[in-house]
Amino acid sequence: MKQSRIILFSFLLLLIVAGCKKDPQEIFNEQKSGVVLICNEFYYDVTLADGEHFYFTGIADDGSLQGLTSSLADIQRSPAILNGTGFFIDGTGRILTNRHVVAPEIDKDQVRQNMNSIMEGYAQYIQALQDSMDQRYQAIQQYAQSRVYEDEYGESQLYMSQDEVDQLNTELENLRQQYAQAENVKDRVRSNILGYNFSIQLHSQFGIAYDGSNVNSWDDFMKRPCALLKTSQDANSDLALLQLKSKQTPPDKYIFYYTKFDPDKENVKITQQLYMIGYNQGVSLAKTNNGINAQFTMGTISQAPDGNRIVYSIPAMHGSSGSPVVDDDGNLVAVNFAGANGSDNFNFGIPILRVITFLK
Repeated sequence: MKQSRIILFSFLLLLIVAGCKKDPQEIFNEQKSGVVLICNEFYYDVTLADGEHFYFTGIADDGSLQGLTSSLADIQRSPAILNGTGFFIDGTGRILTNRHVVAPEIDKDQVRQNMNSIMEGYAQYIQALQDSMDQRYQAIQQYAQSRVYEDEYGESQLYMSQDEVDQLNTELENLRQQYAQAENVKDRVRSNILGYNFSIQLHSQFGIAYDGSNVNSWDDFMKRPCALLKTSQDANSDLALLQLKSKQTPPDKYIFYYTKFDPDKENVKITQQLYMIGYNQGVSLAKTNNGINAQFTMGTISQAPDGNRIVYSIPAMHGSSGSPVVDDDGNLVAVNFAGANGSDNFNFGIPILRVITFLK
């Protein structure tokens, strides 16, 4: 009889403990409204020593600069586009996401090498034109000398009419002027060769879309424009903070209150179940006949957390950067930021303690 009571008590205890946990469907239904699809339209801007600007959208696989142009209008018509995930953290429209979603880094040394290679190539092209001018100049002079002879009185004479002489002199003068102009252009080009202290400016504009909304163009994102408040300067915290320009979170959107975190409690441990809501592959996967839909994925903690990152087996792809990762109580425990090379099933999150430090 006593053993039966112990078994009954243990069973009731399990029911109570289980009752504290939320059903995954419940977590998804409750929280998906607070997770947003971010669209970042951006381009890079390099200012040369003479004040001229060059714009580009990124670095191609072969190392070249994509979309390189000196026309601001052209780059604004064809900027780079980047999707990511973010989520509301308070009622003022603040959205937490990854730094690389809103401020994608560029390899500065590659940019310098590309720009310098282009400018040096242009300078060499100008030099080739100058060499051609010089050859023509020398040919004219040699031709003129070949038309000179001495008459019976020992005086120099020309086998050319005055019109031909005038034409040759005009061409020589034009060549001298063109050569000097080319030299000035070549010197200006080479004066713009980039050193190691040049700057690259990133120009971005941001908009968001909600779960269930229809997205067909950039204009649909810009119905909810955002401003960038700050990015983390900590190399281990790939975090950034956007804010709706309205500075108000819509009342029907879920808010992930990160302040619920208890630093005195062990919040995550190995094999613990975690869930993530995000927009894998951005618009391309999110878009459905019912508007854009976030994806709900789950997995377990795969490695003991080290304070800098949490490793979990939640499947994720590009576009899920910045997704909230929650435990089975629905509490925010991490922000997804990267995946292991060669695998979609091992991904990394920034622990909540680092998030709190960033938001202070």
